[in-house]
Amino acid sequence: MAEHGGAVRVRAGRRVVEVRKPDKPLFGEGGPTKEDLARYHERIAPLMLPQLKGRPIALDRYPDGVGAGGFFVKHPSTPEWVRTVETSGGTMMECRDAATLVWCADQAAITLHAWQSREPDLGLPDRMVLDLDPAGDGEEAFAECRAAARDVREALDEVGLAAYVMTTGSRGLHVRSPLRPEADDQEVRRLAEGVADRVAARRPDELTTEVRKEARKGKLFVDFLRNGREQLAVAPYSVRARPGAPVAAPVTWEELDGLESSRAFGTDLEREACPFAGMGRHARSPRRALERLERLG
Repeated sequence: MAEHGGAVRVRAGRRVVEVRKPDKPLFGEGGPTKEDLARYHERIAPLMLPQLKGRPIALDRYPDGVGAGGFFVKHPSTPEWVRTVETSGGTMMECRDAATLVWCADQAAITLHAWQSREPDLGLPDRMVLDLDPAGDGEEAFAECRAAARDVREALDEVGLAAYVMTTGSRGLHVRSPLRPEADDQEVRRLAEGVADRVAARRPDELTTEVRKEARKGKLFVDFLRNGREQLAVAPYSVRARPGAPVAAPVTWEELDGLESSRAFGTDLEREACPFAGMGRHARSPRRALERLERLG
């Protein structure tokens, strides 16, 4: 690292990226700075990039830190060396290398959101996401999330799909299922909704698929809406715009048992291997899953 006109230069792979105002606190006074975010992105890149390759990315930017509010950017202006992806809605960026992740940090892009499909099969998802959103916060609410995640895993197994779990870094959990890219995003949304309905029907006093918050009546929301045309979900290993800089972290099902919060991991996260590594080898047919779901009623 070398000082350079009020900036630092961060080497990320073969490229050196300038991070301006490196001492700017992004997560409140005394919290991680813009340089800390850049260093985290550079360090976590070997685990994060395989989850992002080929996927259109949108950015949650907080130029003045999380306390000042931020804004969502789907079509950022990027350096010429940042790879872009053409979608039906316009040009979006892709994160293919560590330098791009460091550039995101320079933009104060704290949270990255990704499509569930990737090139060359945009519109044909290879991931399905069920987002478990508790009505409250704290250990009891998160315990409900853990139980719901296992319900989702069981329901996915019944229709022949694999299940992987990650913290969101906010309040809940994501259960993600790898798919063969053969069904369009609307079909996958229908599959996700069917699985969510099946999960909620087993414990209707505790779980719901009601989209309107006022209709949930304090129940945990089994959210299928992250699926569908051009929908986005928080990227694995992305930092969330909350005090303390919690991270959306993939975990093993065994590891889940010992967690007390979705914010259990921060930018000091250490992983020798990613629990999502090899997920693609367990991809199954979404169309066959829909057929099984219909037979199950």
